[in-house]
Amino acid sequence: MDTEQIELLDKNKRRILFALWVAATFLLVISVFRFVPRVNDALSGKPQYLRVLTETFARQFANQTQRQFPVIVEHDEHGTCQAVNAPSIPDPEIRGAIYMLAYSEQQHLTCITAYIVPTEPSRFSTLRTFTPAEGKNYGPILPGPLNAFAEERIVHPYAAEYLKRLHWRYKPHFPLSPKEAASLTSQSYYSGAKPPADSLSIDLDYGELRAEIGARHRKLNLALSFTLGACTLLCLLLLRKLWLLYLAFSKHCGLYEMKVTPIDFLGENIATKLSVARRGYFDRQQETQVRLREQHKLQALRYGWEQSLRAALPNLPDEQLRGRVQEYLERKPQDLEQMKALWMEVQERTTTKTSADKLNLLLESARPYCTEEEFQLGRAEAFAILRKSGFRPARAFAIKMHDQYKTRAREMEQLQASEAEVKL
Repeated sequence: MDTEQIELLDKNKRRILFALWVAATFLLVISVFRFVPRVNDALSGKPQYLRVLTETFARQFANQTQRQFPVIVEHDEHGTCQAVNAPSIPDPEIRGAIYMLAYSEQQHLTCITAYIVPTEPSRFSTLRTFTPAEGKNYGPILPGPLNAFAEERIVHPYAAEYLKRLHWRYKPHFPLSPKEAASLTSQSYYSGAKPPADSLSIDLDYGELRAEIGARHRKLNLALSFTLGACTLLCLLLLRKLWLLYLAFSKHCGLYEMKVTPIDFLGENIATKLSVARRGYFDRQQETQVRLREQHKLQALRYGWEQSLRAALPNLPDEQLRGRVQEYLERKPQDLEQMKALWMEVQERTTTKTSADKLNLLLESARPYCTEEEFQLGRAEAFAILRKSGFRPARAFAIKMHDQYKTRAREMEQLQASEAEVKL
């Protein structure tokens, strides 16, 4: 990945996090709407007990009368539903009948009124005009506007305890105690020109009433459940996409020896974090290469000195020196200074060297601890001292140069070690 790809990945991460936050918020809101009863009931709306009861009654009444008469249901919250006192008329003067069922949710009642359509409406003063668009008709459609007067009326109030049991959250318990049964009974009030006739057998099924009253509540919950599932699925898809982004970024960070936790990935700028990891990795690689080069130099120097000691061993005239060299080669110590001192002693015993050769040997011991440029500058200065002042001042300069560069190398190693500990 290049820098542009990492920045694009970081932008995608921020977009997914924002979309995930929006989806999670929406999921929480929908969960409140769906599972908090008070909020859920408020969204469902107030139960329309009287509408369902009245429409169910009108539907069964129209079926039992074989739809001979118009049966109209009307919502009337402010109707008084007063008693009627109309005169009776003979059957030949009756053109037809209309049944009006008005209900009031606030007053908890249904007002059932039987209207007579007279052949001569002009004889009556209190008439009501019915049109084909009147209310909700469960019987035959009216042929046109008709004038009718109220002949009889039944007011049927419902007990509050009965209506409460029709709510979708109510859990019925059967059988009912005598006290509970008494709280559910209600009375009807009749008024009319003639005594009430035998009423039709209308049975209102308790389960069907509850199902119809709670229909809007069930539709709302179905929609909320579907939305809840869609939001949950969206959150899971966003989380999966975010996880794949994290895996891709974590794999790329592994190239630079950096471990990234999911919390770091979510909370930090990954482009900046990767840039820091790259710089740290390249710095460590550079330090490693420097150390390897120094190690190779020392190994080459040690190998050369060791081979020189092995080659000079048979030609050593001094038995004591030969024994020391033999013991040293068998032990194979790693102390480079000790090997250099022994090698210089052997060189002095076996050959006769000029001052320049001896100075070269001394200067070579400083090569592992300095750059090539520093070595060449120091060598030039040492030979200038040799030509001007002789071997001893030049030798002192070479030893001083060796000690200075060696001390500097040790200080650099200590500093790098301390920096590594701080990074860890």
